[in-house]
Amino acid sequence: MDRHSTPYLRARYGITERTFARRVKNWMVAALALAIIGGGWLIWSADHFAKPEISTQLITFHVDSPTQVSITYYISVRTIAKSHTCTLIASDYQANTVGQKSDLIPAGLRSYTRTVQIPTRAPAAVASIDHCA
Repeated sequence: MDRHSTPYLRARYGITERTFARRVKNWMVAALALAIIGGGWLIWSADHFAKPEISTQLITFHVDSPTQVSITYYISVRTIAKSHTCTLIASDYQANTVGQKSDLIPAGLRSYTRTVQIPTRAPAAVASIDHCA
């Protein structure tokens, strides 16, 4: 039986109506403040992380020769005031890296479509975007 349910138990444990109401009020104020702060942070973080600083998408790659692969990719940046560098890699059929190239993206535009040739030391099977910074 709950100690708040009967007048006898409330009197026995020293719980008055004002004390009980004050506890409920304090709890509601704390819960409301936490909901406002937490909700605001949740909205901010969802908006901030839904739009990354750099977004890339591989469009296509083509093995031109045993010593070269061409890769076409799309890059979108949030900060147009600074240049960015993307590292592109070519791999063989066992996922060993056989070629790598850094592609400098100049400042100025928000999005680019780039085609880059990656020199390789052995025949490549796949080309991909390693990372952009």
